[in-house]
Amino acid sequence: MKFDKRTIMQMKTLGLILMMLSAALAGCTTGDETGTTDMDLLEAKINDLENSQSDLEDNNAEQEQTNEDLLASISLIESANMQAIQSLESDYQQSLADLESSYIIAIESLILANSQTLDEINETNAAAFDDLLLSLNSLQTNLQNSQYSIDQISLIVDDLDEDEDIVIMLQNLQASLQSSIYDLENRLNNTRAMNDFSYLDFQGSQLFNINNGLGWQIDPPIFDFANLMNASLSYSNMSDASFVNANLAGADGLFSTFHRTDFTRASMVMGLWRQSDFSDAQFVQSNLAYTEFRWSDLSGANLSGARIYGGGNWMGVDLSYADLTNAMMYDLDLRSSNLTGADLTGADLAYLNTSYGPADLTGVTWNNTTCPDGTNSDNNGNTCVNNL
Repeated sequence: MKFDKRTIMQMKTLGLILMMLSAALAGCTTGDETGTTDMDLLEAKINDLENSQSDLEDNNAEQEQTNEDLLASISLIESANMQAIQSLESDYQQSLADLESSYIIAIESLILANSQTLDEINETNAAAFDDLLLSLNSLQTNLQNSQYSIDQISLIVDDLDEDEDIVIMLQNLQASLQSSIYDLENRLNNTRAMNDFSYLDFQGSQLFNINNGLGWQIDPPIFDFANLMNASLSYSNMSDASFVNANLAGADGLFSTFHRTDFTRASMVMGLWRQSDFSDAQFVQSNLAYTEFRWSDLSGANLSGARIYGGGNWMGVDLSYADLTNAMMYDLDLRSSNLTGADLTGADLAYLNTSYGPADLTGVTWNNTTCPDGTNSDNNGNTCVNNL
């Protein structure tokens, strides 16, 4: 059993008191045998106490040694733990460095492969476009030459009215040339329709970097009712194109231009359209569930009747002066988005997640709008600003 220093000092003090009492009693001896016997007993008790004190001091010394041994063991354990932690941290840093190195190598390889693919696509597109222009120029030249021939035949016929056989022959030639002109015109019209890709299947196709900043030399492409599921339209310029009723589920269009592009009734579910230009585009009754338009420009876009829900990331989107009438806007991330002047007439904002953060609602039109808390803007002073 371990005693603290205070207890030991008290026991020493008690022993001294008993010894002093014994000495005092020894000076008061009598001839009485009983007194001598009591003194003997007292001295025996004092001896027992001194022995107990000695045992306690020995036990205390042993306990202190044990404590020192424990402290030494703890120090060794702490040192071993520190070495193990340092070793683990070193291994982790090395593994992290190896992982980052592997990731960088993979990214560089992917960039190189994409760059080579883009170069090949650009070369192919350029060659095909040159061939198309040559064909168009050839058709135009043939038409002009044919028309010139017909005009010359007409002049000859006028001069040869007396030779009936020659006149008939020339008239037949004129008719044949006129038929050729009609044929060439039909071929030219068919060539101009090469921009129509309606109803075709482009699922999973890599259509990125199409017409990037060059402007359409022929009419903008038409992808109405086309299947573009999981296709890539990134880094492209699709301004004025048409995707009416197209299936664009899972497709992506990063850093692209879709100015005035028509996505009416298109399905764009789970699409990735980050940092792209959709200004003045049409999304009437489109399905935009689970889409990401983060930091894209949809200013002036028509999203009337669009279905926009499912936790889509629309952070930083420019929706200024957009038409959002009767749109369903559930659980959207609209942090830092700009809705200045947007029309939310009849829009349903029920369950809109306002915890994502504020948006600029300056000049918004609130008319029969369902607010996030389920109330109607008409009953809240024609606004939902205080009911978000």
